[in-house]
Amino acid sequence: MSAIIEIFRKAFRKGMFLIPEQVSVQGTIESPLPGRVDGNVRGDVNTTGMLIIGKTGNIRGNIHATDLIAYGRVFGDIFVSNKAVISNKAYIKGDITALILEVEEEAVIEGAIRKNVADPETIMPLDPESEADNNPAPDLNDEKTTTWF
Repeated sequence: MSAIIEIFRKAFRKGMFLIPEQVSVQGTIESPLPGRVDGNVRGDVNTTGMLIIGKTGNIRGNIHATDLIAYGRVFGDIFVSNKAVISNKAYIKGDITALILEVEEEAVIEGAIRKNVADPETIMPLDPESEADNNPAPDLNDEKTTTWF
């Protein structure tokens, strides 16, 4: 718990943007500062700092951030270059890519989870058709018996 408190302190020390609960934003948010979203955002959120999504926060778009703490709802893919914390109240419908991921019990994630080993800009979704062309169907006669033990 003290690690999360320290992350909050770092975010507030540097100044930050805030989207209050009563505010709705339509369009992309670009910020070099950390920020907090308690309102509604319909568009991507890009920050080189930390992003905190409050329990009333709702983002319908992709997220790019250095660190993330999510208590609210996200409908889009999340790309975090450092640490993402998904609280037990969060609902994420999209893929999460992060170097470090902490998911609390009862959090809901409907999507894939990937470890960030490359720059998020270079991560491309897999194209199932191109993979089918590169990987011919295995010959079932060549299968050998294997065990887990």
